Amino acid sequence: MSSNELEAGLESLTLDIGLGYTDSLRANGPGLQQIPQYTEHYFFVRRAATPDDFLQIGPPITWAEAGRHPLCMLTREMHNRTIVNQAFATAGVKKRPALETNLILTLALSVVDGNMCSIMPGALVGALRGYRELEALALVEPDIRTAIGFMAQGGDRPSRTLEASLELARDPTWLGHCAIHSGLLCA
Repeated sequence: MSSNELEAGLESLTLDIGLGYTDSLRANGPGLQQIPQYTEHYFFVRRAATPDDFLQIGPPITWAEAGRHPLCMLTREMHNRTIVNQAFATAGVKKRPALETNLILTLALSVVDGNMCSIMPGALVGALRGYRELEALALVEPDIRTAIGFMAQGGDRPSRTLEASLELARDPTWLGHCAIHSGLLCA
């Protein structure tokens, strides 16, 4: 679901809660509350030269270096693509994708099964640890970090389900778990 679809669903009350890029919300949205969860970091993902037991974590790579490779990228309406495009522009690279998708899983599968690379957030890379044929390299120059959080209507009487969700979203143990599985990954 795109950031615009998420925000529209929250505003129309067809969604109770959503997880997404809090910086993409329209300024002073109508009553939406934000519950910060973690900071997203970005990785260049490619096939590993030699498969290992698990996903390998390689040395950092610049956005300019990453731009020299054929990439599977999200489609333009996805906020992640806007972030990636801005990072490439800051690095002085005009990048056109070799393949576009609106499915996060396709980013990973295009690297596993194809002759291309991808740019992925740490939370997704963390979920790929079982892919022994992949290597992830932290992207630097520029150092891009994006706030991710839950968003919900700020009414006085949330449903019991929404109330429980918001309680979990603020729980320190949960937030610690989020930080471990979304940020800069260790080998």
